[in-house]
Amino acid sequence: MIIGVHMLQSNEDALDSRHGWRVVGGAHAITAITFGSAYAFSALFPGLSAEFNASRGEIALVFSIAAFIFYALGAIAGPLADRWSTRRLVAAGLIAMAAGYVVASQASSLFGLYIAYGVGVGLGIGLSYVPVIGAVQSWFQAKRAKASGIATAGLGLGTLLLPFAVAKLIPVIGWRGSFLMLSAVIAVIGPPAMMLVRRRQARGGANALPPVLLSPLTAWRKPGFPLFYLVIVLGSFCIFIPYVHIVPAAHDLGLSLDAGTMLIALIGIGNVFGRFVLAGFGDRIGSVRLLALLTAVVAGSFILWAFAANFAMLAVFAVIFGAAYGGCVGLYPAVAAELFGTPNIGALLGYLYTGVGIAALLGPTLAGFVFDRTGTYLGPITASAIAAAIAAIFTLKLQRAEGKRVSQTP
Repeated sequence: MIIGVHMLQSNEDALDSRHGWRVVGGAHAITAITFGSAYAFSALFPGLSAEFNASRGEIALVFSIAAFIFYALGAIAGPLADRWSTRRLVAAGLIAMAAGYVVASQASSLFGLYIAYGVGVGLGIGLSYVPVIGAVQSWFQAKRAKASGIATAGLGLGTLLLPFAVAKLIPVIGWRGSFLMLSAVIAVIGPPAMMLVRRRQARGGANALPPVLLSPLTAWRKPGFPLFYLVIVLGSFCIFIPYVHIVPAAHDLGLSLDAGTMLIALIGIGNVFGRFVLAGFGDRIGSVRLLALLTAVVAGSFILWAFAANFAMLAVFAVIFGAAYGGCVGLYPAVAAELFGTPNIGALLGYLYTGVGIAALLGPTLAGFVFDRTGTYLGPITASAIAAAIAAIFTLKLQRAEGKRVSQTP
């Protein structure tokens, strides 16, 4: 009887098993509500700017602080997820995020909003994203790129639904009520999704020793790590600019708030396609090669934005950008697992995503202050295209480095 139970547990914990897809489902739901609610910020942008009589750079900094915290925190949450319960970390993140939205709804100053939104949303995503994505990597080998894409596709689904819902509700409940609504979404959907997520047990089961803690310096010395880190920094510089500024940019063209938030929804639609469909091709043609291609497409999409003069052109940009960027982000965990293995995947992803944090802090904020000074987004859009193009070139070098590593493996 004991042997039978042990064999059943071993089958459940097998690589690419059915249980792994339940973990993917939980991760999908968690990324949907956490990132979806965070990216609803663009719909709140006009109301916050009017409430606090603040410039675009000052309002963009609210989101940038949160984004920097949640990606930088991955350097702590990632290593912890390799040794502690994923569910406990996610639970702490969900509580922090729900509470942050409640406090933000009562903010009476821009500084108070920086603290409440920045810390609450930052802790919420920072304690949940890397642990759940790391857990997904531990369950898959043959279908790792596909699993990563589906898990992170929750971000696209949330981006499709929550910003649009907030835009519809703002005229009725205002930005303060919208923050309370987002808190309720986290509190209701988060806990059931969290219960589906756990890391796959290493051989040896519950008695297996946790992996040795991987230090940042040790990770940096791994072949290919510095180059991949640079790829992520350059490739991520542009990705938050549309999420924060596309609504005010649409307003500058005479478009309505509904039209602006529809663009966010279109980014979400493209994002879902990129993660569900495009990222899965990494299992066939190679994750690194596909990442280089999609990063180049991201660069090209910003050229489209530079010439956009109406809703239709912005819509084409939104779909292409969303699909390419979604595929890239869906591939990052799979590429990391291919290059460095999975025993310390939480720590590795956490350290790598600090690069996204740097880009998130700089991109939207600089774009806002450049607009305040020049009255146009052309400068940030051009810089985004150049950064993504350089990232694509460096990714090709990463592919060659991977090929040399594989050929030298006995």
